[in-house]
Amino acid sequence: MGKYIVHSKLRPAGTQMMNTTGGFSYLADEPLIAKGTDAAPNPVQYLLGAVGSCLGVTAREIENDEATLTIKKFQADVTGETTTFQDGSSKVTSISIKITAETSLSEADHKWFLNEVVRKCTVHETLVGAVPMEITFA
Repeated sequence: MGKYIVHSKLRPAGTQMMNTTGGFSYLADEPLIAKGTDAAPNPVQYLLGAVGSCLGVTAREIENDEATLTIKKFQADVTGETTTFQDGSSKVTSISIKITAETSLSEADHKWFLNEVVRKCTVHETLVGAVPMEITFA
């Protein structure tokens, strides 16, 4: 689709970062226990939200292309686990995704739809191989 640019600037309050992109601004922060001000989601929460949001956007894009598909419900619950290592570094070590969806499709076509959503989701495909992910369909 193209090139994306996000400008992130450290603010004078705790660990607050102001991000700007495409005319939008959003804050990222850390909780008080991590010396942040707890004024916004932390970067890992944004990462998990990006996965869930991308799945939803992808579902809608597929719906827009399929005349017989109507999405009645689409929800992605994304859970991430982090590990902190002895040297102080940390990383997301696993992601679990539970997709709950109701559509106008037959059972077989509904299964195809869910698999297409996962296959076409840019953020999911970017993370495949980098972070173990478990996906379940409810």
